[in-house]
Amino acid sequence: MLPLGALMLAASVSGWAQSSAAPGAEQTLKTVTVTETVENKDTLQTKKTSIGKGTQDIRDIPQSISVMTEKLIDDRKLDTLKDALHHTAGITFAATENGTDQDIRLRGFPVATVGDLLIDGMRDPSQYDRDTFNYDRIEILRGSASMLFGRGSTGGVINQVTKQPQLLDQNDFETTIGSRGYVRTTADFNLRTGEDAALRLNVMANKADNGGANIDKYGIAPTYRWGIGSRDEFSVGLFHLNVDNVPQSSMRYVDGNVPNVRAGNFYGTQSDYLLGQATHGTAKHTHRFAEGGELRSQVRSGVFDRAQWGTNAAFAAAPLNPATVTGANLGPSTVLQRQGLTPRKDRFNGTYFQSDYSNEVTWLGMKHQILTGVDAASERANRYLANNGIGANFNKGNTTIGTPNDGRTLAVAPVYRDSSNYTASSMGAYVQDLVQVAPHWKLLGGVRYDKFKGDFNNLVYAAATGNTLTRTDNAQMSIGAFSYRSGVLYQPTPSASFHFSYGTSFNTNADTYQYTTQQTANTPPEKSRNIELGAKLDWLDGKLSTRAALFRTEKSNERTTDADFAGTAFLLSGKRHTAGIELDVVGRLTPQWEVYFSYAYTPIAKIDAAGSNAAAQATVGQRVGLTPKHSGSAWVSYQATPKFRVAGGVNGSSENFALAGTSGAAQLTARAASYLVADAMAEYKFTQDTYMQFNVTNIGSKIYGDQLYPGFVITGAPRTVKMTVGTRF
Repeated sequence: MLPLGALMLAASVSGWAQSSAAPGAEQTLKTVTVTETVENKDTLQTKKTSIGKGTQDIRDIPQSISVMTEKLIDDRKLDTLKDALHHTAGITFAATENGTDQDIRLRGFPVATVGDLLIDGMRDPSQYDRDTFNYDRIEILRGSASMLFGRGSTGGVINQVTKQPQLLDQNDFETTIGSRGYVRTTADFNLRTGEDAALRLNVMANKADNGGANIDKYGIAPTYRWGIGSRDEFSVGLFHLNVDNVPQSSMRYVDGNVPNVRAGNFYGTQSDYLLGQATHGTAKHTHRFAEGGELRSQVRSGVFDRAQWGTNAAFAAAPLNPATVTGANLGPSTVLQRQGLTPRKDRFNGTYFQSDYSNEVTWLGMKHQILTGVDAASERANRYLANNGIGANFNKGNTTIGTPNDGRTLAVAPVYRDSSNYTASSMGAYVQDLVQVAPHWKLLGGVRYDKFKGDFNNLVYAAATGNTLTRTDNAQMSIGAFSYRSGVLYQPTPSASFHFSYGTSFNTNADTYQYTTQQTANTPPEKSRNIELGAKLDWLDGKLSTRAALFRTEKSNERTTDADFAGTAFLLSGKRHTAGIELDVVGRLTPQWEVYFSYAYTPIAKIDAAGSNAAAQATVGQRVGLTPKHSGSAWVSYQATPKFRVAGGVNGSSENFALAGTSGAAQLTARAASYLVADAMAEYKFTQDTYMQFNVTNIGSKIYGDQLYPGFVITGAPRTVKMTVGTRF
């Protein structure tokens, strides 16, 4: 009924305008002209964003924003969201048993499952492997943003902007082949179907041997849009992604470091699997009022299924190996015990609605950019665990370092039963005002209120391998919270914008992928705040954009376990903070040279307070894990001739540690050395619309820790060569 209400609101405003005319007067509607500006996609630079609820100039948002355009994604051949985020500074990845692409850290804080990943500005909280085939761009808003999006967003949010139908006839088709049996085909069909209507269809199929960690997936995303650029614009879309992969295996550390084993070696089995399906439909409506206001409403509903059973390669005990495996005695004959990670399976159903109104008005002689809206969500999930004796560290058999991908299959597989479930609902409302208080000064203020309710159940069985349910541990949660956002903008020229901002965020007790049923489920939410001083400057007549920011992000009451009531109670006694500098440079230096540069220096990432037990207390004063001091990425493109272009770049990180250890010694046994990985690309255009492209990633086949966990590590992909042929017609 909420979308219907939005439409009724638009209709009532229009009806009021007509009824206000004098009786008997001739009523003539204004001419409506369909207009649409197609943004130039052949660039690394963009000056607008849709992450702030509607399209805005980046310079008018008093927070740091990084944008990865479609050109950068295509240039570097970034197939997944995780691949793409490697090329944005300040983002790192954890390795976990559930192995999703949501094990992300931004400014040293987890990207929450429920609220920090967005599609077109609306929540995308379920766990699935996100592919870039339907991306127009990726936007990263850094710092607290609960005022806009609700719970989550301590370190920031990541917005996946999807491709939308345009008023033109244009089709793109490309095929890529590469190392280890890699084959990927994508097609992007855009058909104008009327004066103000168009249909767009994006499809993808991708397979690869990948040294044993197989890729086998396909996706389809049709969208129909009509009333484009007119007073009432509509669109409906469907998205489906199917994944049937064998996930990459992880390995134990050696001497506390990433083992010196060839990058890409696979020590799992062909019985390992990562199965997933993501299907959701979206409907959108935009009403443009005569006085300039705009009401945007959208609803999305989807079903997401996922199951995974991976392998961790541990070092077998004596006498198969020396009593202690070290870097000095590590070799091809070193015996590995393949330990099955905990099998996991889940089904997630989510329906989301939001409606946002924006307008520019003049009150008391000052210009106001008003933004206000409401949103609502309904979520349901079922989690499953194996009940046939297959659990953590299940023995999948031995192998050796010298015999990766030995083709082993298993005679057994996990048989699942329900382990937990939950239903949850939330509603939020917000209002924000950006006021022009002087010719070069703007003030921002915003407030939001959220109400969250949840019902969580853990299922307890009579036996470990039975299906006789003995009881259900139930907990309810009902939480309300306010969020705030404020800022000052100084814009002395059209090419310069300086800002100071303050924002808050909150995380409920249900913001993890496995919700809790602890007796204190009504523990108040964690609270965070972000303080930032930054500048956005354009150069060379706007062709080059730079961004710089000083930030401090704090979590003031992190959840910790009460030592006296382990497993039944939470305390809000933890504190930690990060602080640093971020720099972005993107755009054209000359008509031939184009650059993308992203760098983060985070010298401070500190645990200020922890739980009451001794192990937690030992972490106080330590550096937060997964927060390297230096991280960054660079990409430089040179148009050597009208038909030939070359590009190259690097991405890397300084020394990194796994999740915050239980003691200083624990961190020293789970770390990854600093690394720098180089990539290169060459493109030749046979015609204006047909091209061939070569990519080489990780040119030196560098061995480095990509995803870290206290017990194991997943290394980065080895050298990969790809050749792409594409055409537009």
